Amino acid sequence: MLGTVAGIITMDFSIFEAFPNAIISGIWQIGYCQHGTVVGNEFTPLNNIDVVIDEGSSSSINSIPEALRSDLLIYAYPCQMPTLDTTALVSSYMLYNSETNKYYEIVDAGIGKNQHTGLVEHIELKVVQTEVVNG
Repeated sequence: MLGTVAGIITMDFSIFEAFPNAIISGIWQIGYCQHGTVVGNEFTPLNNIDVVIDEGSSSSINSIPEALRSDLLIYAYPCQMPTLDTTALVSSYMLYNSETNKYYEIVDAGIGKNQHTGLVEHIELKVVQTEVVNG
């Protein structure tokens, strides 16, 4: 989509429009999470979400044993989220990857807005792998 700002032609594309071949469908689910129950984290699935993944890794050399973990930044459609409240996404929801059978805790959530229109175009979820007792 073309737009203009101060007479300059701009291109307004969401991440989904810019990278349509990167969209992953039918693999990721969002669901309710109950953290730290007597038996551990519990996951209750809600619905599938279409995502674009930005992968990364981090390590903590100050911990014993050293922790190596995968950090994923996941871009999701706002209309597929149970809420746009970032606090609720971090505290009450979790993701599941059915292809790898792995669960991911949401440790950071952000709203991605179109800088020209102000419309919400995507939700950014930073996730780390976790365990659940009912998975």
